[in-house]
Amino acid sequence: MVGVLAATMVTACVPSEPYSPVAVLADGSQVQVRLTNCPPSPVNQVRIIPLRLRKDKLLDTNVPAVWQVSFAQPTVITAVVVGTEAPSGGTLDIALAGPLDPATEYVVFLRYPNGGKPYAVFKPEELHDGRVQFETTYLSREEFDRRSACKAK
Repeated sequence: MVGVLAATMVTACVPSEPYSPVAVLADGSQVQVRLTNCPPSPVNQVRIIPLRLRKDKLLDTNVPAVWQVSFAQPTVITAVVVGTEAPSGGTLDIALAGPLDPATEYVVFLRYPNGGKPYAVFKPEELHDGRVQFETTYLSREEFDRRSACKAK
């Protein structure tokens, strides 16, 4: 798998609708994480863990990551491909050992320099036919593009 990092310089824009900024989609056999906020925010880390709940029904964030990249300096990204290579400017802390289990639910976290941790929960088998996990639901690529588009001010 090839690690890809897409950086975008966006000046003034606003989202077409209010939304959570993390989306997950499949690009062929590879999973891609997209950060869709306007303008794009710098991140320090992108991490994927299997979804596990503690006895108190809260998310167990101490589960070992199945994939993780970090950036020594906050880096503006719009997309990163989950795989075995570091994206440009990043360090691959934990390489993906094999394909994600299609039936397992995963949580992808982004870490912002200010401590914020936006996330999305996804199941790889639901990312078929171009569907995208966005705003806690699975959408067609067309609907995702409409909802996540930035509009110039």
